[in-house]
Amino acid sequence: MRRLAAFGLVAGALALAGCGVGGGEPTAGEAAAPVAADPYLCDGDVAVMAPYGGFGATDSVQMNWARVALDKFNETHDTSFTLKPYNVDFDIEQGRAAANRIIADQDVIGVVGPKTSGVTREVGPLFDGAGLVYVSPSATNATLTDGSLRNFFRVVASDALQGPRLARFIIEDLQPSKVLVVVNENEPYSQGLAQGITKGLDEQGIPFEVVVTDLGQDDYSQVVTRVDESVNVVALPLLDPRDARRVVTDLTAAGKHPTIVAGDSLFVSAFDVPGAYVSTYAPDASALPRGREIVRLYESIFGSFEAYGGPAFVAMDVILNAAYAACAEDGDVTRRGVLTAVPDVRIEESILGTPVAFTPEHELEGATIQVYRVGTSGYQLIG
Repeated sequence: MRRLAAFGLVAGALALAGCGVGGGEPTAGEAAAPVAADPYLCDGDVAVMAPYGGFGATDSVQMNWARVALDKFNETHDTSFTLKPYNVDFDIEQGRAAANRIIADQDVIGVVGPKTSGVTREVGPLFDGAGLVYVSPSATNATLTDGSLRNFFRVVASDALQGPRLARFIIEDLQPSKVLVVVNENEPYSQGLAQGITKGLDEQGIPFEVVVTDLGQDDYSQVVTRVDESVNVVALPLLDPRDARRVVTDLTAAGKHPTIVAGDSLFVSAFDVPGAYVSTYAPDASALPRGREIVRLYESIFGSFEAYGGPAFVAMDVILNAAYAACAEDGDVTRRGVLTAVPDVRIEESILGTPVAFTPEHELEGATIQVYRVGTSGYQLIG
């Protein structure tokens, strides 16, 4: 299968200015970029469906990472791609309304997102019908790549990997006597991840119970009362870090201190629970040579660094590489050209620490799940 070469990053911080047009040249050792013939200009809008400006710095992190990726790409390749933000988190109606606006905007050539599995499941058929490719940095429900969503790709591991990985970690590293699994009702990400965890526990004969909660509860006493002396591990495959933080706060207030294990959506500073374990589909970018360069740029613009949003950088990079290849091939960038090119994109060096390419099912090739321990000053890799 034909692969499209991805291009290295220019060293040094740039002044970001929305579209990020510049005249940067590849540094020594970088892959040579295929050049679109003059007088064609590679441009187009990339919609980003991710929250921003809400409950705190972590709320905007995916949008910020996507912006950094777009501006660096423009600077490196002298292109004029622009970002169009759509403030969408896990609200289905909000996601549907945003998707319809994106589809109606013929300048949009691709979509980074949606963030959540629930919104992706809802709006995916709309994007499929409009011929738009959508690359998610965080929608992990395993069923999203069962073939029903034709134009969906993701740059992270699915919960088909994450659930068993968390179950294995609990069993092998935590010696559980009994596990309480807290799951959000009617939320695809939480339900899918919880199923993977409980299946792994059940196969190994580990006792567990499941308690179902709503999103955005203020009181988690129904969780606290289920944690008796037999429960020494509480698994939190929850979507919103605020919910998970409230669970831990209520447990602590009741004098209960089980080991906490959480899913990738809690790999954010809003879930500041020292001693807890969190899984993640992407490593801490600040620990990687390629990632450190981008982190320095990110911090120079937005302040504190958030590891969670790194895959949004990669998702944007995938769409822009596909658009650039379509521009070089056709002298123009169209939705169809970008959609056709995405399956063949290959990024040799990424801030994920591994090459980025896609399987025939539109999953990330070689995807892995890692577990970190939350410390008072960062994350410690467990394995």
